[in-house]
Parts: sequence; structure tokens; C-alpha cells
Amino acid sequence: MSTLPAHLQPDCAACCGLCCVAPGFDAEQGFGYDKPAHEPCRHLQADFRCAIHAHLGSEGFPACTSYDCHGAGQRVTREFAGGDWQAEPERASAQYEAFMRMRPLHGLLALLATARAHVSDAAWQQRLVAQEEAIATHCNAAPAAADLVRLRELRSATQALLAELGRTPGVLALRR
Repeated sequence: MSTLPAHLQPDCAACCGLCCVAPGFDAEQGFGYDKPAHEPCRHLQADFRCAIHAHLGSEGFPACTSYDCHGAGQRVTREFAGGDWQAEPERASAQYEAFMRMRPLHGLLALLATARAHVSDAAWQQRLVAQEEAIATHCNAAPAAADLVRLRELRSATQALLAELGRTPGVLALRR
């Protein structure tokens, strides 16, 4: 059972296949073939479902079996009012950019939520929540030129916070 809240769990039924279109991927990384960014995967169907989903590993796509957008795909689809890159090609580029911006932010939120699920110390809970709120604020902001700089800052701050948490004796209660 996942320790992540629902908004950080992927819901492919509420997404327009952004992970299969927006990023590029390489065969060497376990994606079966080389695909440039902004080009749909050859296995993506018109209904945004994968034609080989049940056989990803045996078809040469083991990386797809472990991929997790942490809810970024459905968030971006929802932010575009359910419109999608197929139906509205003039908005496709903006949708791809939003997904690529949101994906690492949702990854950071997932790391913090997982850590929070294993910490009972109130002061640490507050620190983790404060970092989650800083990231959520950035998620809700309109894209800006400083986006990559801010993402690096948020990633560095999150990594430092989690490293400090890991070095603090008696704070983590790892559960199965």
C-alpha cells in the first residue's frame, strides 16, 4: 500500500498520455527504441492507452514498467481543462512543457510525503510540510524564465533536508 496521497499517485485514466509524448527516450535506457521529445510513442493509442502495456517488459520497455509521474500527468491534463495535445495541437507544446516542469516537482513532493509517513517527530513533520508547501507554491505558479533555477533550488533544499533527516538519530521509524 502506498504512503502517497492520491494526488501524488499516477492515474493514467485521467491523463492524456503525456509521459508517452512529452519526454524523449532512448532504447539504451530500457524504452525499446529511441524517441524524440514531443513525438508520441509508437505504442500509444488514440485513447491514450498503451497497446503493449501488459507486455512492456517482454517487448523491450522495462523502463516503462517502473515509470511514475507521481500524478503530474493528470494534474497537467486537468489544468488544461481536459484538453489534450491531439485535440488541440496549437496547445500541445505548452502542455508538454507544463508536464516536463511538473514531473520533477511531483517527484520531490512524493519524496517528502514518503519521508513524512515515517516521521512522528512534530518538529520534523513541520519542516517537511514547509518544504512541501514551498514546492506546491511553485507548482501553482505560472511558468517563468527562472523556473529551472527555482527547480534546482527546490531540489537542493529537499535533498539537504532529507539528508539531514537521515542523519538525525531516532527520528525515522521505518515501517513495512
